[in-house]
Amino acid sequence: MLVHFTNSFKGNASNSIAINPDHVISVFEILNEEESLTAIYGIGNNTWTVEEKYLDVVARLNQSN
Repeated sequence: MLVHFTNSFKGNASNSIAINPDHVISVFEILNEEESLTAIYGIGNNTWTVEEKYLDVVARLNQSN
């Protein structure tokens, strides 16, 4: 199952990103200029930065299991 989020990285063809929760190691907040973003760290040293709030991301990832 994939969980969909809003990619905060600009310049992609789409702002949607789908992440497999089984590949997530940790979730944490970061500051980017003036806003707080949520970073999702996964296996293989992959990090995705999304616009959703930290607690929303954690809840959505936990719902998928």
